[in-house]
Amino acid sequence: MKNNLRLVKKNCLPEPVEFYFARVILVEQEETNVCYSIQLNDNSIISALKAESCLLLPEVNDLILASSCLNEGNTFILQILTRNSGAKVVDLGENAMLRATNLKLDVQKEIGIQAPAVELSGLKATAKFSHSSLLSNWCEIRTKKSLFIAESAEKIINTVTEKIVNIFKTVEGIEFSKANRIRTIVTGRLFYKARHLTLNAEEEIGIDGKKINMG
Repeated sequence: MKNNLRLVKKNCLPEPVEFYFARVILVEQEETNVCYSIQLNDNSIISALKAESCLLLPEVNDLILASSCLNEGNTFILQILTRNSGAKVVDLGENAMLRATNLKLDVQKEIGIQAPAVELSGLKATAKFSHSSLLSNWCEIRTKKSLFIAESAEKIINTVTEKIVNIFKTVEGIEFSKANRIRTIVTGRLFYKARHLTLNAEEEIGIDGKKINMG
């Protein structure tokens, strides 16, 4: 007797899904999830969750587009249609990444970045500001080569400690230093060369050494 096994493919009907407009009336935090109470057109109230594709966080009084699976009974908020007031918060979840060939942010007023750790990396960077301010309790800069070009620079620092192997400085104009006290300690040789050198003291000038050559 010959047995033939035939596999019959059963056509699976898509699960019925219902779409409707609703309004958010309550936002509740339940453990790790946020549950939303939405009101339908017939004034009935049901619970819903935010869909992963809905990046904007729903708020109370938002007009939304929601969907529900009639078999499973899950309701998801798909889109925020209108919002009368309040800030627009985009939620990308715990781990998120923006990927693009070219990405440009065009903001009319202000950009704020707040995070416990901020890391910027790239092959080339350019920053252009008409006015900038850097406030830091501790700052470390490591660079093989740096170029600083400024028409005017002003530094107000309480204490500066520098440890540098070699310094080569060229000033084409005037270098002016004003201080209460200046102390220079050189373990090797100190050399000054100038076309004209003037030492002017209101009270006292002292020269002390084992051997002093004048002229």
